Amino acid sequence: MPGRWMRLFPGSRFTSPTAGKMPENFTLEADVLLHCSEEGGYVYPELEIKLLDLLPGDRSAGSYVVNQDAVNEVSLVLLAGGAGKPLSVALRSYAKGSEHFSNQMKELKITSDNGGKPLHISVWVQKTRIRYWINGEKIFDIPQAVPPGAAFSRMGLSLESSLYTESQLGVFISNIRMAEGTPDMRNKLITEGKLVTNGILFDVNSDRIRPESAGVLKGIAAVLQENPAVRVKIVGHTDSDGDAAKNLDLSKRRAKSVMMALQTEYGINPARMETDGLGETRPLTDNATSESKAGNRRVELIRL
Repeated sequence: MPGRWMRLFPGSRFTSPTAGKMPENFTLEADVLLHCSEEGGYVYPELEIKLLDLLPGDRSAGSYVVNQDAVNEVSLVLLAGGAGKPLSVALRSYAKGSEHFSNQMKELKITSDNGGKPLHISVWVQKTRIRYWINGEKIFDIPQAVPPGAAFSRMGLSLESSLYTESQLGVFISNIRMAEGTPDMRNKLITEGKLVTNGILFDVNSDRIRPESAGVLKGIAAVLQENPAVRVKIVGHTDSDGDAAKNLDLSKRRAKSVMMALQTEYGINPARMETDGLGETRPLTDNATSESKAGNRRVELIRL
């Protein structure tokens, strides 16, 4: 396998270095590879991928191999019945050592070895809500699985003991990424009634949408597809550079470009969308720096 992989041995416990207090909205991703060289018929050791909130000043906080006694934790449990058998998953969380949430093992269509390819694990935490995906398939979406007040700061890994020898079984992890999450588009648009994004980018002085905007457009389209009764107004905004009348026209054309992209690329009915542009007239910040100007160049979607 290309890349750098950390091997986990049965009976081991690990934590990452602290990432500092993570925000209420953050994501975690990692690739996990399960490999067995022999058909021993044994159950694979249970693997837990944890989000940890350690006690302040915990004596183990500076260690990479620790007793994972966290104030709060949420754990994704992976278990396979053996080589080539279906992968099972469960979710558990604990608040101050007491069980806060747990569910039974859920069998997936994915096999333990995933055809010799890594399993891609994705996690999205939003306050008490947590979502998990494996290979792009949503596995869990639990509104109150995270203990209230949890302030996660690091990732933990736990691999139980096994009847397989170390030469027979390999459990590896790589490509671990933690990041602040983007706003929940569904919550912003459906619940709050307004979504503001700087993620739809255009060529300079143009209404041509740049390719890197595809992810944001796809997310907006998904919300509209999931909520077919919702109608929106798409409003363009610019910074204050250049002529005010030209900026007003540009903002209107950019809003129409967004509507056309949602219609042609994602099949959103144009009858559900209106457009407008306000140019430079509604800045969110001053236009004194390049950063503030970038913040004012935005697209707003308002629920009608």
